[in-house]
Amino acid sequence: MNKIDLNELKDEKKEIYSFLWANKKFDFHVVLSGKDSHSYEFEFAGQDLMSYVGDSLANNFGIKKDKELFKEKFKMACSGTGDEIKKITTLHSSSLCALLFFFNVTESHPIRIPGYENYVFTSSYFEFKNKVIGFPSNVDIVLLGKNTENSKNVILFLESKFSEYITGIKKANKKYEIGKSYFSDSEDCFSKPIYDSLEKDGLLELKKESKYYLTAKTDKYIEGIKQMISHYYGIRNYINDDFYENDNPCLGNIKSHNAEEILLGEILFDNFGDDIKKCYLKPYEDDYDYLAKLINKTFKGSNGKEFKMLEKSLHYFDLRDMCLTDYPIIKNFYFGNNK
Repeated sequence: MNKIDLNELKDEKKEIYSFLWANKKFDFHVVLSGKDSHSYEFEFAGQDLMSYVGDSLANNFGIKKDKELFKEKFKMACSGTGDEIKKITTLHSSSLCALLFFFNVTESHPIRIPGYENYVFTSSYFEFKNKVIGFPSNVDIVLLGKNTENSKNVILFLESKFSEYITGIKKANKKYEIGKSYFSDSEDCFSKPIYDSLEKDGLLELKKESKYYLTAKTDKYIEGIKQMISHYYGIRNYINDDFYENDNPCLGNIKSHNAEEILLGEILFDNFGDDIKKCYLKPYEDDYDYLAKLINKTFKGSNGKEFKMLEKSLHYFDLRDMCLTDYPIIKNFYFGNNK
């Protein structure tokens, strides 16, 4: 089929698909997926051949002149932990959105981030792994560039969210399990001071039972907070030249950039309508802002490198013209209801 049946969806996911793709006829085929919570994915999602899926995605979104670059970056974006091809071929995939927006950041197509125009980025990487505890933190997007004010090399680690901050909310006082190693008293446990401050300030609570759990007094996307703290932890290791070496194909390129300024941020898909922005986007952005201030107060950098977490989360809507100028099919897929 080339059209979504909204009757097959429910709850927030139905609202999301309805706002973006209700009554929309695609030029490609989509199929229903999932057992308990249905979604839609591209019809070729069952294919195991990465080259086939990458080529088909490029065709679906009208990517012609940069097709080989897209296929290269698609392969990179599927190098993370887990069933990445299955995830990236879902219509509301955050990794797909990240790839489509940033795959063609190059010397001939540089971008500037709104609010941070002194940074010019000229290359992009996907699913980069930083060393944390046990498993690495997989950063969705890594942008390399320069600070035009001082000519320093800069790297921006970006976490991408599409609808996770809507569908991933934990109800008030519901427990979110987290490894106890994140609360170790050792001086190289970079997460504990952050969690201690968040607990002291009332944003989160830690429950120590047979396992460790985070809870909140209000409905909250706890996983998003936890992920940003894990990324911060990984960046602390990165700055200390403590790298994750295994299955990290773009490590050499990123290390050779020799960035003197290290940035951490998050980019959120925000084209869901005013009700969702009020009920879901704004509360999560407030939590992000609070966390950014806390982390920036805690750590300024070391080892000859400066560090900063972007004070505000970024929005895909603000980058649609800069990133998608040459790709009207992609722009219409995500923002066709804004004509």
